[in-house]
Amino acid sequence: MIKVCFFDIDGTLLSHKTGQVPASTTRALRQLREKGIKTVISTGRSLEEMLKLPILEVPFDAYLTLNGQLCLDENYQMFAGTPIEEGDMEILISMFEAKRIPLVLIREDGRAINFVNDTVIHTQNSTHGTIPEVDSYNGEKIYQVLGFIPEKEKNLLKQTLDECDITSWNDTGIDIIAKGGGKDVGMQRYMDKEGFRKAETMAFGDGENDIPMLQFAGIGVAMGNAKDMVKEKADYVTTDIDDNGIENALRHFGLIEGNTDLTIDRQEDDKNVTLNLSGPVNTSTADILSRACEEIQADGREVNLNCDDVHYISSTGLRIILALSKKIGSDKLHVLNVSEDVEQIFEMTGFVDIMDIQKK
Repeated sequence: MIKVCFFDIDGTLLSHKTGQVPASTTRALRQLREKGIKTVISTGRSLEEMLKLPILEVPFDAYLTLNGQLCLDENYQMFAGTPIEEGDMEILISMFEAKRIPLVLIREDGRAINFVNDTVIHTQNSTHGTIPEVDSYNGEKIYQVLGFIPEKEKNLLKQTLDECDITSWNDTGIDIIAKGGGKDVGMQRYMDKEGFRKAETMAFGDGENDIPMLQFAGIGVAMGNAKDMVKEKADYVTTDIDDNGIENALRHFGLIEGNTDLTIDRQEDDKNVTLNLSGPVNTSTADILSRACEEIQADGREVNLNCDDVHYISSTGLRIILALSKKIGSDKLHVLNVSEDVEQIFEMTGFVDIMDIQKK
């Protein structure tokens, strides 16, 4: 059962086409909170920059900023943080002061950039980001460094900085954090604080720096606008951010209204027993399906599971269907009117080879 959802900002919560959070996403976030499911932002942005964005109409339960390096509670108070190690920080400060590459140093209470060029302006404009004041380094702990550089220089930096991890959030924008950090580390810190298990988490993202988060979560969802390399690492790919992506995924997995309950209508005659299913079949609704299947006897009649209104089947639901197949005989069980998504689940698990699965 999912108890907490983690959300990237850029391209996930915030549309770069409109500069706003889609109305469907705001609606979905409210429904999650009404159901008691925690919502957490997990972003490469700093708190200073995040607060300038139109994303906080619905409050969140925590803010994992700077790719998990600076973790804040609902009141923006830090509960965990990892600054960049002194060794590579010395090299980064040298680069910052040399002003060959535009770099932003991000401390707990603000940001400073060494100089601004056209690459900085273009990159920040394309992501509705803001440009910090040009300033010098004054010895503070630095939790993340932003670089505005092309791919070739990014690869060179990766080879140079032994104690840092580097990921891209834009074609000309990179995040530099302490090695071993990342959004997955920030998630674990929040889970430790709140007592959640990995199986109780879902994460949404679209960028390279979201991959660790999507792979770490119980369910990792890539937005339809995500890069192919991100989609390949996700458990599920939803629609585009501007095509109700978050709301559609939450409905697909049965976490919000319109898809949270399973109803079963039973019809029978001398030859057939038909169960008309409507809603998701997952850990939350499995007992409903289990009870309905327990009432079916191995009396020689054909059994039809009509899945015309089923949006999702999890492993718990699959086990119940498999048990029913063994109970009455696989030749007597027919799973009818399955959607494309549900068909993929049956195909992936091999159920299409052991029972009669019929598409819509």
